[in-house]
Amino acid sequence: MSTRDSYVKNAEKEFAEVQAQLAALAKSAKKAVTAAEKEGSRIVTAAQSRHDEALHRFELLKRAGEESWDSVKTSFESAWTDLRHALGAKA
Repeated sequence: MSTRDSYVKNAEKEFAEVQAQLAALAKSAKKAVTAAEKEGSRIVTAAQSRHDEALHRFELLKRAGEESWDSVKTSFESAWTDLRHALGAKA
């Protein structure tokens, strides 16, 4: 076998190995994307839930009478803090 033939055969072998590595990389990347999408969806759902709770507490705050104002305000502030933390803010 000539040097040229040997070189081509070796390059073909290396390309086959690289193709296998690329396929493995693509599979790994797809798994990572799927996992990230699931985690992102979980985070958004949790933040939306905290938003809904804070909005509910805010509506209660707007209607609170003098006798319940402090208690309702404290409840709203707690829900607001939870929402801000869910969004990554420092409250």
